[in-house]
Amino acid sequence: MGKRASSNAGKKAAGAGAHHRKERRDETEVQKVERLQATLAFVKAAHADSMLYLDMEEEDVEEEYRRAGKLHTYDEAKEWKKRLARVAKLYPPPKHIMEQISKYTKYLEEDEDDFKIGLCSLIEVKSDFEKSF
Repeated sequence: MGKRASSNAGKKAAGAGAHHRKERRDETEVQKVERLQATLAFVKAAHADSMLYLDMEEEDVEEEYRRAGKLHTYDEAKEWKKRLARVAKLYPPPKHIMEQISKYTKYLEEDEDDFKIGLCSLIEVKSDFEKSF
């Protein structure tokens, strides 16, 4: 408890946290509510997409890619990252979350210019979420 970061990585992470706290102190109540609503929308959509993906068999995922004509781009190791990046495109998270996810968007840029795989189910989630407000 109360220990200070001693490694360079720890110091860098501690400094980044302080920067975000300063930004949050400067925001108004309206901005805070908007930031928290964006975070909530992103987390709900990411959770919904995760549940959909967990319920799918690998054959279902491959079929989804096959229908999109992108089966050659399917990589099981990158699929979670791609799905999270897709959710972030639909429901832009706050800056501090997007900084971490932005490295995953390169996978989408490589193979998803034409067709957005798996987003049809999220559009329904988005409309349900918007109705709740």
